[in-house]
Amino acid sequence: MRRRSSGAGVGFALLGGVALVVLAIVLALRGPADPAPVAPAAIASERFPNAWPDPPTADVAALLDGLGPGASLTESWRVRGVSPVHEQRILVDVASGERGFRVALMLKERDPRRPPKSTARYALFTLQPRPTAESLEDADYSAVLGALATLVEKNEGVVPVPAGM
Repeated sequence: MRRRSSGAGVGFALLGGVALVVLAIVLALRGPADPAPVAPAAIASERFPNAWPDPPTADVAALLDGLGPGASLTESWRVRGVSPVHEQRILVDVASGERGFRVALMLKERDPRRPPKSTARYALFTLQPRPTAESLEDADYSAVLGALATLVEKNEGVVPVPAGM
């Protein structure tokens, strides 16, 4: 039997080298892998509040005396949105120019903390100040909480507790 010459081995080596070069070119032309998704930029305050999927129910509207977007609470504070009951609370979003915050209205027994403002049945808490907590004064919170508490006090004795609270 004759042995094959080393020429066949060289041929296979050359073919393997060409395959590696072609593979490297194909990978280089594909470019880098897709970059990780980039988080969206922070939403500007004029697009706040988030859109609620549903408008407030009739019982929420009755409790808040029909309060809705554009309504004035004080000379400088206006309502931007009112949520339906979600997670056992109602959110009221307020703004004065570029400043604003949300007020959470819930039954007193739902939260053991002492609220900054309350009525006979409900606790009012502030949350999500914007653009920063430092941009708001205690008087801002006090004015809005006082106006909302007055509306709720007027109606809480005659309007049933909204469903879901």
